[in-house]
Amino acid sequence: MKNPSRFVLLDGLRGVAAFIVLVFHLVQQHTLTALPYAGLAVDFFYVLSGFVIAYAYERKILSGQLQPREFIEARIKRLYPLIFLSTSIGISTALLAVMFKDSITMLQLLKVSALGLLVLPSFVFPQWLTAYPLNMASWSLTFEAFVNLVYISIVRKLTNGALILLVASSWLALVALVIHVHGIAGGNNQEGWSLGFVRVVFPFFIGIALYRFRPQPKERPITGIILLLVLCAILTLNVPHYALCSLIYVSIIFPAIVYAGSGINIPNGISAFLQQLGLLSYPIYIMQGPILRIGEEIMKHMNSKAMMWFFSLFEFSVVILVSWIASKYFDEPVQRILRGQKPFRQGELIRPS
Repeated sequence: MKNPSRFVLLDGLRGVAAFIVLVFHLVQQHTLTALPYAGLAVDFFYVLSGFVIAYAYERKILSGQLQPREFIEARIKRLYPLIFLSTSIGISTALLAVMFKDSITMLQLLKVSALGLLVLPSFVFPQWLTAYPLNMASWSLTFEAFVNLVYISIVRKLTNGALILLVASSWLALVALVIHVHGIAGGNNQEGWSLGFVRVVFPFFIGIALYRFRPQPKERPITGIILLLVLCAILTLNVPHYALCSLIYVSIIFPAIVYAGSGINIPNGISAFLQQLGLLSYPIYIMQGPILRIGEEIMKHMNSKAMMWFFSLFEFSVVILVSWIASKYFDEPVQRILRGQKPFRQGELIRPS
């Protein structure tokens, strides 16, 4: 039987990273130069994703209990409902731009909506940097889907030796990326979108390796708290030499945090909080884009910097509230339906797969 507290600290780390991404996007509404390392939270997510995918599916796949088609279906069911909801909000916002601002046409909206709902990049608006204008956070899900397909295609032949070779070769590709763009970047904007394919492979497969060589669990809550603080610090502090440091973060520090975190069991009191933090992480990450886009339009009519910062605090609260509502009253019921379970009844506990 799986120990429900086995990887709870990883839930907490994922939640912390999601909150930092939200703060990063809020700060970007005021200045584009602050928190230069916060965007690397996505690369931390990829390391976690590889670990969790291996934990949840690898034994079933290798034993024949789970076929590739079923794996793909499971991943779509887990991720797509909130992508659909958040992108639909983005479409509604863009429709208002068609009706009242005359900045985009209905044909452009139809094109970008179809691409957005398919979680594909859009090059419809060359005047904008982003390749995902309806939901800025969905870019990472494109590459998450790509690397999941790569994984399910090769996992049965992915011996430990082959995995180490793949990790090593993908790290060399990551080094080439750092040299090319002076840091770890790519995937979210139209320029350099294809670099996301290079960016995702190493962190995901190092996550797979971390699961296979994971440590034996020990109850060390103080160490767990230190790991949470370390992740906060390295994603928010502005240290020099971004290119080198970003490579060190993704190559060494992120894997080390996940490895150490996977070997820590958390007492029940703290465990419940970290689980809730983890449950909110994906909704916060994927729902924030269209909400902050609406906020940007409102902030254009503000003249006071103090008022704009106060409004950002309000946006922070709104994103958390909307994310909780979306998780509780949309994603959880949809997940139950997709699993063929009975409708939710009060008092029942829902655990995501």
